[in-house]
Amino acid sequence: MNVAAVPPMPIRDAPEAALIVYTTLMIAVTAGFLVYWFVSPAERRAGPALPLILLGGVLSGLMESWLDNVVLVGYPPDQNLPVLEAFGRSVPMFVPIGYGWFCGGLLYLVARAYRRGITAAKVWQLYAAVAVVDFVAIGLSSWIGILEFYGGPPMKVLGYPLWWAGIDGLDVVLGGAIVFVLLPHLRGRSQAWLVLVPSIALGASAGIVGWPISTALSSDWSMGAKYACAVASIALSLACVHFVTKALPILAGYLRGDATISAPTSASVPGDATRGAGEPGLARTSG
Repeated sequence: MNVAAVPPMPIRDAPEAALIVYTTLMIAVTAGFLVYWFVSPAERRAGPALPLILLGGVLSGLMESWLDNVVLVGYPPDQNLPVLEAFGRSVPMFVPIGYGWFCGGLLYLVARAYRRGITAAKVWQLYAAVAVVDFVAIGLSSWIGILEFYGGPPMKVLGYPLWWAGIDGLDVVLGGAIVFVLLPHLRGRSQAWLVLVPSIALGASAGIVGWPISTALSSDWSMGAKYACAVASIALSLACVHFVTKALPILAGYLRGDATISAPTSASVPGDATRGAGEPGLARTSG
């Protein structure tokens, strides 16, 4: 690849007030998940699953500098708040903190939703909801000038490239499915394996969905070719979500101990109806 074809990252001043406000917001949201776990006896009886997944989300934020380079995202290089210097990027501290709730906490909420019953419609609704949350969270950081998608990305609406929702939407839907499948079988110290789930889900979704558009952005290709690759990335995301709608009900039936595993119907498949109330797993709450 011709390195000269990769657009240079724009250098701009950091809006310090905006950085402080956004960082505070990310801390508040992630802390909210921890407070919820702490004040909920049912969640604490289930073990430290939620805090561990939040920690895993924070750790998955270490991928940010790599992702930024392949999808051409830039932050102001000089900031007063602490940053992670890696791969030619100054990644603000709000990024791993925000990954805590987005790539960690949302996975747990999606797994809880699966536990209450699995239908194709529910999976698609969760995917759409994550896309909206992503548009607001990422869009806000772009609107206030602390993040920028550069290099002429296609499908950019209000500073947010729509194909990015394909990566983050699949990340949460797939990661939630992994948590849903694993959690009933992880007891005691084995729950520590949940720390890896956010990185597994993010790495898989970024690689599967992101490679067409990232290839186009980092090559000297026309805008038409970039749009074609963006459509290909979105199509890959939708195909993977469709796969989840087909595979997850079958896995749910297997976890319930069904003697015969068959293709799912349109009816809701209960998540883990046979598990005893005292077994660890997603807390049996009405929320």
